[in-house]
Amino acid sequence: MANILIVHAHHEPKSFTSALARSAAETLTEQGHKVDFSDLYAMKFDPVSDRRNFTTVRNPHFFKQQQEELHAAEHFGFTQEIEAEMQKLERCDLLVFSFPLWWFGLPAILKGWVDRVFAFGRIYGRGRWYDRGLGEGKRAMVLMTTGGAKSTYDRKGLHPELETILTPIHHGIFWFNGFSPLQPFVAWAAAHGSDADRRLILDQWRNRLKKGLFQEQTIQLPRLADFDEDTFRDQVPRYMVILTRGRSADDGPESLVYVTADQLDRLHEDGVLLRYDFTKLSLPNWRGFLVFREKSESVVLAICAKLFPRPNFSLEIVPLAT
Repeated sequence: MANILIVHAHHEPKSFTSALARSAAETLTEQGHKVDFSDLYAMKFDPVSDRRNFTTVRNPHFFKQQQEELHAAEHFGFTQEIEAEMQKLERCDLLVFSFPLWWFGLPAILKGWVDRVFAFGRIYGRGRWYDRGLGEGKRAMVLMTTGGAKSTYDRKGLHPELETILTPIHHGIFWFNGFSPLQPFVAWAAAHGSDADRRLILDQWRNRLKKGLFQEQTIQLPRLADFDEDTFRDQVPRYMVILTRGRSADDGPESLVYVTADQLDRLHEDGVLLRYDFTKLSLPNWRGFLVFREKSESVVLAICAKLFPRPNFSLEIVPLAT
């Protein structure tokens, strides 16, 4: 069984966000996992990061947080409040951030928890980052509610895509510290639905938990070995694939069958397909544009041959500048 840390940030215990977090704690505990639950508002957690983090002082005349964090790490100098949260973080096998999306980001109290707890010299630094970090071999995920509908956060929606919004968390907090991110669980526009809608969302969340978060495939992000040690530039090539299928005037749009979005999204989660766009099916000469991150053109060609096996598809592979 695993150690799980849920860091929860909602000021109303009766909120749907809180209901999702409690459901996670209950279900995971029933499965035999040990769950630490940091309810930040209930704890009255102070999000301000400054000298109040420490019982030690390295430089009393000028405050530089990373230097004070390193000094505290070397001299057992974190306050009791921060030390307790650090120990929860260090022992967890799965880290869950539970929060409502505010201004396309984390509530301040949760961001403050990150600022104070992820301390240089203790949690990261000195070669401990990305896949060599504290979270190496561990997982993390976002459990989130939104005010807007799912359609407003997709590729054609009013708001930025959800993936873009979550990049500072998935890449900048989780993966930077070695935690492999799972797909988020999002309760879209939860406050605008009915009680029946919310019960259905809770059931969906419990079902996902019961299937097992440790059995899910994680989102694959670039590893340190892929980058030059001096410049930190990605050494894995990128290729644009221009895919074309010509049709006769007698062909209807339904005759143009191509790979499903689910297949492409899986490649995207694997870090292989960076982005893709397709023209309308009704166009006489349909085209697709895909950008791959792969070690060679032959590998890209093999992937495309599986995705688009029909002989009347033609493709051009163009190396992109790096």
